[in-house]
Amino acid sequence: MSADTLRLTLMQARALAVRANPDLRAARLDVDIARGELRQAGLVLRFNPEADILTRGAGTELSLAQEFEIAGQRNARQRAAVADLDRSGASVTDVVRTTIGDVDRAFYRFFAADQRAVLAREILDLNQRLAEMSQRKLEAGEISKLDYNLVAIEYGRSRARTLATQRERDEVTAELRRLLGLEPRAPILAVMDSGSIVARLDDDSLAAFALERRPDLAERTAAVRAANAQVSVARREAMPNLLFRVSSERVEGSGSRELRPGLGFTLPAFNRNQGEVQARQAATLQAELARTSLSARVRVEVSRAAGSYRAAAAETDVLRTTVLAPARENRALLETAYREGKVGLPVLLLIRNQVIDSELEYWDAWLAEQVALADLVEATGETVVGFNPRPAP
Repeated sequence: MSADTLRLTLMQARALAVRANPDLRAARLDVDIARGELRQAGLVLRFNPEADILTRGAGTELSLAQEFEIAGQRNARQRAAVADLDRSGASVTDVVRTTIGDVDRAFYRFFAADQRAVLAREILDLNQRLAEMSQRKLEAGEISKLDYNLVAIEYGRSRARTLATQRERDEVTAELRRLLGLEPRAPILAVMDSGSIVARLDDDSLAAFALERRPDLAERTAAVRAANAQVSVARREAMPNLLFRVSSERVEGSGSRELRPGLGFTLPAFNRNQGEVQARQAATLQAELARTSLSARVRVEVSRAAGSYRAAAAETDVLRTTVLAPARENRALLETAYREGKVGLPVLLLIRNQVIDSELEYWDAWLAEQVALADLVEATGETVVGFNPRPAP
């Protein structure tokens, strides 16, 4: 391991991703966009003044007009913008939830790939020593060419397995670096920390927790509020606005000018926003149905993830308690037993393959358990508790 290798626990990987993940950094700009729209919605005077200059005879007439909203349009727009700001904040938090889920799965895959690569290298070393030993025994006439060929085949297979595990490790490392926003060649070492992230496995309590905490549900709720507010905006913008005018014209026969104030109203005679109101009402119904659908999907996701985690954890426990320890013990004893002539090559290779398969099965089961745990954590929204996507500007 090089001196510049980055040692990462799962929690450190999560924290790094929250700071540096490029997709999450882009998603955070949605909040800034919504803040700008809220600022625009809060303008007291939405319309700029209009100025006219009219020529008449030897003089000119100057006119200035300002339109004022008097039907609560500004308040309606502000309510819609605040709801959209809440929606964008929840959306960013949901990107955090799914990003952390991706990081968890990539972290576990990286750790498992690293362990498989270590195992492959150990088996390669053992098979290399076995091949050298078998070469000497073949030359001494102690084994047949058939037995030697069996060893040579296993040595070649172990070399291929080592290359395959290294390729797998490189692939998952590249994905983990991308998620963490690291340089393409930054060396990483995964360090497994102890502790279970989700201790409660009762489906009903997990589902209730998810329905309370999932940010995508909060996003849908805010989207309903925003859509409702947009209905109000569309209706109010169809109401008349007040026009205040003032004009200045030269008094005939004198050099002075006269100011003439006046009032007027916009007349929504042709465009009363009927289509816009209809569209906003349909969008509100769509948002409500989407929220209902998501609530049902959340329950299914939590139940499925919890069931998968239980099954995978049980499989891993069986392999760890009944298979892994004897397999590792046999791996340590095999070389000595062969050297001392207690087992023949066919038996040695049979047991060796059983040992390798057992350890690989364990790491496959371990990875399935950890991925199921990551799915469960993501489904419940556990990782985003306390996350604030909207720090004070």
